[in-house]
Amino acid sequence: MTISRYEDWLLEYLHYTSGHETPTLYHKWVGLGLIASCLKQNVWIDMNTYNLYPNIFVVIVDTAGSGKSHAIENFGLRLLKYADEVEPDDDNKLYIYNQKISAPAMIKSMDKLYKDTGGHCVSVFAEELGFFTNLAGENTNISDLLIKTYDNGLQLANETIIRGFEGIPNPQLNIIGGTTPDSLKKSVAKEFITNGVVSRIMFIHSEELGESKPFPTPPKENKTRKTYLAYDLNEFKKLGGKEKDKGKFKWTQESIDYYEKWYRKTRDNYVIKKEVEKAKVFKRLANKMLKIAMILSVSRKHNLILELNDIIDAIKIRNEVLDNYLYISSKLTTSEFGEKVESLLSIIKINKKITHSNLLRKTHHYFGLNEFKNGIETLIEAELITIKMEYTKNATKPTKIYHIKE
Repeated sequence: MTISRYEDWLLEYLHYTSGHETPTLYHKWVGLGLIASCLKQNVWIDMNTYNLYPNIFVVIVDTAGSGKSHAIENFGLRLLKYADEVEPDDDNKLYIYNQKISAPAMIKSMDKLYKDTGGHCVSVFAEELGFFTNLAGENTNISDLLIKTYDNGLQLANETIIRGFEGIPNPQLNIIGGTTPDSLKKSVAKEFITNGVVSRIMFIHSEELGESKPFPTPPKENKTRKTYLAYDLNEFKKLGGKEKDKGKFKWTQESIDYYEKWYRKTRDNYVIKKEVEKAKVFKRLANKMLKIAMILSVSRKHNLILELNDIIDAIKIRNEVLDNYLYISSKLTTSEFGEKVESLLSIIKINKKITHSNLLRKTHHYFGLNEFKNGIETLIEAELITIKMEYTKNATKPTKIYHIKE
């Protein structure tokens, strides 16, 4: 492999994208997605019964003007396209979609790509998630497409009377997308949540407000840095391959021991806490972490070896966005009950602390008693509020007080 210009590509990419108000977290995940796009199916971890590839589905969720598009398009997509420009004669170019497309149209396009070039892998840059996940009309089979392309499934196919059979073996998508909370709710239907697609997506959200930058202050020599980053992306495209398992990751003994201990401890904790659903899907969550570990290993030029710091840092990066799921879940699953729970939390926040009876009086017109109880339990389980028994003025016995958890 060509000697790299940077010891850690991702760290250098974060330096390259600095000097703007966009949250660093968004640039970090776009950077991870860029490396994953370049790796395609050329590298993998042998999980004994299947191969795990580093492709990821990244969706940044934030309000308009938060910098999503800046991170995704102005930096990520431009750099990926620039990598093709600096080596125009290289046959190892990426196939990028960033226009609105339906599931049948995507299958048709990937079918043509496979027949023309033998390529299985496509990178999707979606500035707005609705570009790809509107479950109405022609896009009703988008869930199947996303699941199969995330899992690198055996066959993705579509058959029509006019066009006949169209199919791609072992298809793969990498997705780097963005959306607003309102658009997310509108474009993602209930079936999309329950059939397993959402659990494959890394939803990214940050409350970080960067330093005010009336005018961006990019680092010096950023044009040169951009070129070197692009050259390294092209080197990543050349890694691995199917011949004699050239793309198969190896583990150090330290890294595999650490991973096994972390896996058992984390999953067993879910079992002990009787969090059955989390325990059931933990394998998928753990695989997301391993995808990140592969990407970090490549970024650090570890020669397709998973080292201990790759596993440790991948767990940290995964954990960094785990808390986002409360935010995302509230936006995705906001049913009538979800909106009521948000209202409940808002009232407690405004009052800072409030008695049980006062809270009931403020919410009785839209909350039934059982719903109220379930709403309070939801907020307690999410560690957003606490309950204390305190004496109020002139009270002969303690009363229940709800507090916002600090």
